[in-house]
Amino acid sequence: MKKSLLTVALSALALSSAALAQETRKPLTFSEIQTIRIMAGGVVGNALAKTMERPHLGVLANRSVICNDLAGGIGGTLTVNKADSQLTFESVKDNAETAPAIARLLPSDGIYMAFGGEWKKEENMALLEAALEQLAEHHYKGSVIFHVTTWAQKQPQEIAARNPRIAKYFETATLRAVTLDLNKKEAMINKITFDGKDYKLSVAATAPLRDDLVELFKRQ
Repeated sequence: MKKSLLTVALSALALSSAALAQETRKPLTFSEIQTIRIMAGGVVGNALAKTMERPHLGVLANRSVICNDLAGGIGGTLTVNKADSQLTFESVKDNAETAPAIARLLPSDGIYMAFGGEWKKEENMALLEAALEQLAEHHYKGSVIFHVTTWAQKQPQEIAARNPRIAKYFETATLRAVTLDLNKKEAMINKITFDGKDYKLSVAATAPLRDDLVELFKRQ
């Protein structure tokens, strides 16, 4: 009898664990995907509010719902938490819009590049390359900050590998990238150095991730 009860208990535990795992793997709804970007944007905006010496931030994103959710989270949190901050936001849908957008962002002390969302990697890279070309042409000295997806997909790295002008700009530019450590429940803003061949990242600032945001990330 005791063995039978133990067997039943273990079976129930296994079923419970399986149900929990299935729930964890449950695909995100589009609204949950938006929620991730809004909350993640808040984390980034809060970190930038604490670390930016000069408070004028530009944000450049593709014209997708998800990337604009992210930009809203960044801008809203930054401007609420840093009273003397200034925000300039630009969204672009094609290369023709990129040069005018960059011209409006040039006075910013840092430009946050958010290219991901519903768009294909190749489409995002075309916009990012056009934007980086403009920054190189204007010898932009502020911080160029790459979003998690933009950096993780190696968008800027692949662009620099095929575009010598941008690679040369990267050698002297102030580059930053946001990365995540879900195990530590942290987001990191990293300094990037590029010697023409290799990229090296060093953590400049960290920001905690809420448990509910981490759980959403794990379901992606």
